[in-house]
Amino acid sequence: MRAFFTWALGCLVVAAVIGALLRLIFVVDLPWMVFKPWLHAHSHVAMLGWVFTGLFVALLDQGGADLRPGIARTFTFALITVGGMMLFFPCQGYAPIPIAFSTIHMFLGYVLAIHAWRRTAAWPAEGSRLLVRLALVLLVVSTIGIWAMPFIMAAGLAGTEIYYWSIQWFLHFQFNGWFWFGVMAIGSRWAETHGVPVRLDRFTTSFWLLSCLLTYALVIAWSERYTFIIAVNAVGVLVQLWAGWRTLMAMHRVRAQALVRTTPWLRLCIGMLLCAMMVKVAIQTVLVWPTMAEMALTIRNYVIGFIHLNTLGVASSALFGYAITRGWLDERRPGMRAGLLLFFGGVLSSELLLFLQGTLLWMGAGMIPGYHAVLFGCSIPLPVGALLLLINAIRSMQRTAAPVSGG
Repeated sequence: MRAFFTWALGCLVVAAVIGALLRLIFVVDLPWMVFKPWLHAHSHVAMLGWVFTGLFVALLDQGGADLRPGIARTFTFALITVGGMMLFFPCQGYAPIPIAFSTIHMFLGYVLAIHAWRRTAAWPAEGSRLLVRLALVLLVVSTIGIWAMPFIMAAGLAGTEIYYWSIQWFLHFQFNGWFWFGVMAIGSRWAETHGVPVRLDRFTTSFWLLSCLLTYALVIAWSERYTFIIAVNAVGVLVQLWAGWRTLMAMHRVRAQALVRTTPWLRLCIGMLLCAMMVKVAIQTVLVWPTMAEMALTIRNYVIGFIHLNTLGVASSALFGYAITRGWLDERRPGMRAGLLLFFGGVLSSELLLFLQGTLLWMGAGMIPGYHAVLFGCSIPLPVGALLLLINAIRSMQRTAAPVSGG
């Protein structure tokens, strides 16, 4: 499994490089780089190459258990389709070839979901098994938005509200469903196998699920500002806040056991993960107010910041932490430590800058002087840090595979 995690890290490096270049084009002229097609490549490689692959690696990895050939082939084909998207999206945008790669990847995702469902059947029913199964169900649910798009376009509704709702359906249940519950399942499973009794009860898990379902109303409220829809989102946000509080308290009660079973660098990943989760919940709580919700959906800086908060702050922290526990990232090596610090430093600085600029635009205060150049500067540590982590993962894998010489 570590080989596929290493390939996923490679996708993170590629996505981070493209992301930095997308910010550079606002500073210098890059005539060969058209923003929208490259943005599609960046988002697909980040979501499907890095987070999707990393989550499935962590869920299917059974502490060294043999990997079935069918699972390995599915992972391989999935990564090949990500490579196809990376090559053809910049050249063609949303055209038949990259769409075909995306569609094939979606089917391969269904296959991996079936494998994960079966492979995690022995996990505790009241703990990690419930979380992973909700994650897998929500992964499938998210794709309904993609399958609906051809019918919407055939009906001549491209560019309408329902077209927008379909896209946001996919993104909402990816970020707030599949990614979110997948990360919680990984954390819960680690706690179960390391003697840390931080099991979420069904009541708390049900609250997380209910909040995921109800907060989709925010997408509809952007175009249909009915009081009922806004109220549904408000209920979802409050339910999420309560679920977050119960989860935090469950973790707080076992902090002493967790401290003795973690290393400083693993604790850094966990701390980054928890901070990102709390910020996400706090942001969505603020969106109870309709004016704040409208601001968040119409100011691009907030949208980008929120997406990166999920992918870089929540999911990436969880995957780095998991790799450390498995020895796939060797925290004894200076390169790994530098890579982690650079990556997290880039995440924190770019997120702060994005939300600060968004707030200034909302206040009518204009742009921060040299904003795009500073944002690009904040982005540089991300590909550099990811590259150092990739090098560490490759060298760690080579040391493990190298035969021990006698003598």
